[in-house]
Amino acid sequence: MMLIDTHSHLYLPEFETDLEDVIRRAIDHRVEGMIVVGIDAKTSRQAIRLAEDYPQLYAAVGVHPNSQIGDIEEELEQIKELLPHPKVVAVGEIGLDTYREYVSLADQKVRLQRQLELASEADLPVIIHNRNAMVELYSILTEFVEKKAVNPQVGRKPLGVLHSFSEDVEWAKRVIDLGFFIGVSGVVTFPNAQFVKEVVKAIPQQYLLLETDAPYLSPQPKRGKRNEPAYLVYTLQEMVNLTGSSVDLLANQVTSNAQNLFGIN
Repeated sequence: MMLIDTHSHLYLPEFETDLEDVIRRAIDHRVEGMIVVGIDAKTSRQAIRLAEDYPQLYAAVGVHPNSQIGDIEEELEQIKELLPHPKVVAVGEIGLDTYREYVSLADQKVRLQRQLELASEADLPVIIHNRNAMVELYSILTEFVEKKAVNPQVGRKPLGVLHSFSEDVEWAKRVIDLGFFIGVSGVVTFPNAQFVKEVVKAIPQQYLLLETDAPYLSPQPKRGKRNEPAYLVYTLQEMVNLTGSSVDLLANQVTSNAQNLFGIN
């Protein structure tokens, strides 16, 4: 059994003093691949540096919807320059967020559309953040898919993942139909996360990915503590409990999904 944590922020200060131990614990728990996701040009470069230092790590580069940037055009140019790096496997974390609207929704939409274009040009998948903006996000992603469909070389290649998905089953089906995976985080272990539990039970496993969002969203029984990739096993076990699948079968499926989307061997 091997697992891939498809979303973490291991460059943050929470990991400054013990990152090597964090990675060792992850490997001990069979988490042998970790994607470190940037939220602006600076953290994207940090993610790449970590991926250069540790063979188990990969990087995603992008500008988060609520990252407060001075000159977004300059920031996106820096992101574009990072895309050819061999350890960059995705554009992200990008998307929309109206829960904490530090950046206007209009500006968020522009930066999302621009980064979708960058991902398309670089032939990379996207890691999508959504909070309280599903209708607007779905509209933009639909337009993105329609543009890509003009290119016959694209086919039905998976386009990305909606990270830490928290909408209902119907929304999950709609984004899967567009060509996206569903990211399942530690939220699925929370007693009140009924929407997420129903999604895991209803959606075929070939559309699911595992993630931690470390250091955030620690699963039960680690609530209140710093999250880390080793804790992915708690999320996996909850998915096993919900689906009735075996640990090995589910682990193999979600790992294969991640390898397929991100090109990780």
